[in-house]
Amino acid sequence: MKITQLDIRDFGIFQGEKLEGLGNGIIVVGGANRSGKTSLMQILRNIPFGFSKDSKLPPPKFQYDVRCDLSSDEGDEVNVLLKGFSNPEVVYRNAQVKGSNKGLYDIDKGTYKELFTISLDELNKSSDKEDSNLQSMLLGAGFKHIVKIPGVAKELRQKANVIGGTRGNPATKMFKPFEENIKKGLEGRKRSTLLLTSYMQKKNNLSCLEDNIILKEKQLLESDNNLIKLELLKHNYELNEKKKNLIIELQTYFFRPDYVKEYNIEGAENLKIQYIKELEKYNNDNYEFQRETSKNELIKVILMENKRSIINYYNRISGIKEISKNLICVKTEYYKKTGMIMNKIKKANDNWTNFDDVTEVSCDEMQQHILNQNIEKYKKIKVDKINLDKKIEDLKMHRDVLDKQIAPRDSTTYMKKYLYITMLFMIIGVVLFFIDKMLGCSIITIGALGTALYLFINYSNRKLIVVRNTEIKTQLDNIIINSKNNSQEIKKIDANLKELNNIMDEYRDILKLDEQVSVDGIKEYFKTVVYLKDEIFEYYLLKKKLMDQFDDLCETLNNIDNVVNKFAFFNTKSLERISSPKICLDNIESICSDLLLKIETLHKNLILLEKADMSFSKLKTLEKEILDFLCEKDTENIISDIEKYINHGEKYKKYRKQQDEFKIIQEKLLQSVKGHRIKDILHNERHDALQTDNENQNLLNILQELYNQYISIDELNYDYKVSSNENKELIRELDILKNEKQTLKDEVAVLNSDEMLLQYEKDIIEARSNLRPLAEKYAVYNTAALFLEKIRERFLENTKDKLLKGASNILSEITSGEYKDIMPQNDLMQGDFKTKLSDESINESSKELSRGTKEQLFLAVRISRIKEIKPRLPVIFDDSFVNFDIAHTKNTVKALVELSKTNQIFVLTCHATLVEVVMAKSSNVLYFKLEKGKFTKSSGENLKEYLKEL
Repeated sequence: MKITQLDIRDFGIFQGEKLEGLGNGIIVVGGANRSGKTSLMQILRNIPFGFSKDSKLPPPKFQYDVRCDLSSDEGDEVNVLLKGFSNPEVVYRNAQVKGSNKGLYDIDKGTYKELFTISLDELNKSSDKEDSNLQSMLLGAGFKHIVKIPGVAKELRQKANVIGGTRGNPATKMFKPFEENIKKGLEGRKRSTLLLTSYMQKKNNLSCLEDNIILKEKQLLESDNNLIKLELLKHNYELNEKKKNLIIELQTYFFRPDYVKEYNIEGAENLKIQYIKELEKYNNDNYEFQRETSKNELIKVILMENKRSIINYYNRISGIKEISKNLICVKTEYYKKTGMIMNKIKKANDNWTNFDDVTEVSCDEMQQHILNQNIEKYKKIKVDKINLDKKIEDLKMHRDVLDKQIAPRDSTTYMKKYLYITMLFMIIGVVLFFIDKMLGCSIITIGALGTALYLFINYSNRKLIVVRNTEIKTQLDNIIINSKNNSQEIKKIDANLKELNNIMDEYRDILKLDEQVSVDGIKEYFKTVVYLKDEIFEYYLLKKKLMDQFDDLCETLNNIDNVVNKFAFFNTKSLERISSPKICLDNIESICSDLLLKIETLHKNLILLEKADMSFSKLKTLEKEILDFLCEKDTENIISDIEKYINHGEKYKKYRKQQDEFKIIQEKLLQSVKGHRIKDILHNERHDALQTDNENQNLLNILQELYNQYISIDELNYDYKVSSNENKELIRELDILKNEKQTLKDEVAVLNSDEMLLQYEKDIIEARSNLRPLAEKYAVYNTAALFLEKIRERFLENTKDKLLKGASNILSEITSGEYKDIMPQNDLMQGDFKTKLSDESINESSKELSRGTKEQLFLAVRISRIKEIKPRLPVIFDDSFVNFDIAHTKNTVKALVELSKTNQIFVLTCHATLVEVVMAKSSNVLYFKLEKGKFTKSSGENLKEYLKEL
């Protein structure tokens, strides 16, 4: 089988690359590190088997897409298509039918990987790891089944050991109770025979003594019997519990008691080996998932139902944390601004206690305009009132002045003045007349004339006074009219002023100000309110921003909480409910951290579940491979049939084992109750127990009835303790008689005549009959194990000298004759080899060799096995010779050239020296340069120069 064309459309670094015109011989692909050589090896390794998810493959750009054309040794052309992780589609052109990948290489994936794809990892793994499966691959056919013989022999030895120990000593293991019964019977029979004569005499003495203490002895006998019964129950309690459990387990099987069948399940086991490995991996993955979550299967369903939400929230964790951080910053700013504004409000007005006292004040531009108008109006009216008051005061003063300016118009007044003056002058004149007549007459005359003149002048001015008084009265009337008008105007002003005062009081009430605050103060407070409302508006914007962020985060956290609470009913310590059910600004940070931690836990559990599901998917894929394998037998339900067959066989083995164990327990229990006295005690204890024709079964039924009386061992121990105390009390009361009686009774028991002799004989025969089947089974197990070991030894002895002949020749060729022979270890499965040098010295282990020689050894073994395997399959070498010196590299290439005559060989390298050696050793070689996932056909010389430049 050889690869003729390789079309790599999507695989790691390869995108739309082709290798065409591939044929027999050696194909050298050279390139630098990380150019795609390892990826190419992965492709070539998986062509017949497909890509598996658990392999460490480079990721595709979209989906793995590789197409390959092959040519078989018979000339059949085959097309292989590998898409994603599905099984390869194989089409045989000549037959025009699709074939399974099993018919492509006719070899399993593990063998192909270990033998035909050779890198340093395979060579080092061969030398460092002891693997019996790998060793059987390296040694060749026939060893696959030989490997199993030690395990089977060990299992048979263990079964024999359970029955009779390592050497089959009758005094050990399951033989022990029967051996002890036989010894007791032989000793008792011997004593009974020798002491028959003295038995009768001692029995008569005992009879006399028993007549004296018959009543007490009867009580003591009953107490002894009860203690013996309880001791028997205590001693065998665990055995009986195990028997009850076995009965319950045996009832779960559907086999009839007389059902006997031989099952050969070894052939089917080979198909199950890989399946069991995958099953163990799935169980481990599933256990890891259940350990982290719960054993409840419902949690898997809920996890998958919420997979998208969990992944979404997990991917948003950093964003949610940032939102929470921003929310805390806004909350801090919000609390700070709240305190700052409240301080300003308190500082502005102590009567303002909250924001509503400020925000409820309507202070838009219209209201401010109205307030300004009212204030201006108020001020104007105040000024007008002041002016009017001043004017009224002026008018009042003016009136007072005018009132004082009005002259009296009464003539009587003037006459009286005239009379008084005249009389005064006349009196003065008369008085002076007597003194001086002239002077007196003159004074009288002057006074009369002056008075007359004065009166005349006043009278002349009287008209002027009347006119003036009229004018003053007119002015007074005008003043009165003006005063009345001013009073009316003041009343109007007072009414307006009162109205404006009410308005100002309303503003004071709205602003919660004292009455002493002036209108200008109201205006200033109004401006303060406008300023504070602007800040409160900004505060409300900040509050809205805070609440919007809070609501958004709450919505996200509630959604997360809804997802998390779906898992709260399972026994998962890390997913309990949040302690505080209501989210607020004060606790949102802690709740957010708690929920995000739970989302991380759920995401981790989801990854574990997907890992378990992937293992389960692999398990199903393996089942399909088994189905495909068994379909060659034209049986559609072969997997179901073989699983039923294997399960049925295993159950039957387990059933037989438990049945045997149950019989052994029955025998042990039966042996414990077969004593004469114990049988009498049991028969006397339970007359109503189920009776059958089988005495042994009757004893077991009675024993089981007695066990059914006790719920637990504690209750049994309690009854035993009470009975023991009662027995001690009887012993104390009958101490003297009992000692004498017990002595005689022991002697009689020892010397028991014919009856005891027959009983001992019966016990001996019964014990021997029960011992025989166990001895036969012990012999069968050991004999079978011995036969298997001898068969294995003989096979290995006959084949070990022929195993590595071809590998020895190849190693001798590679090492230029320095090593002439490869020999297996005494234990062929050890995973190591001996080597013989040209000087006949022997290295006992590959660990004594240098690293390069060790790799040459395992390379030689592999090449030898490759030559033995048919059909001839492609061989891939990935820089396997880097630890070889130039001489050994040339010898190795020479061996490869010889191998290329039968097998197609791919050599992947980054070393120009290896290309040069290949050029020197063979001309039937194709060369390709590989650079960053791009193939270029080249010549050996060009490829060598390219690699030298790296």
